[in-house]
Amino acid sequence: MPFEIERVWDIDGYPAYFFAADNQLYRFDSQGRIRQNKRTVIGYTQGYVLKSKFYSLKKLRPLLRRHIPTNNPMGF
Repeated sequence: MPFEIERVWDIDGYPAYFFAADNQLYRFDSQGRIRQNKRTVIGYTQGYVLKSKFYSLKKLRPLLRRHIPTNNPMGF
């Protein structure tokens, strides 16, 4: 059963990654499918892995930009 994911926050420098209205991180894979990224804990620090690089929540927050809707389904 497919469901709709509403793109709310974009990540500056990572156009394929975004946060949806359900506060989960998603990305577009090479086939254009939407994949959910899990939150990771390294040591005591929570964050996400974007293109093989770990970003803590503190470092990721300044990179967030409000999504501006376009006609392109991937939002680029």
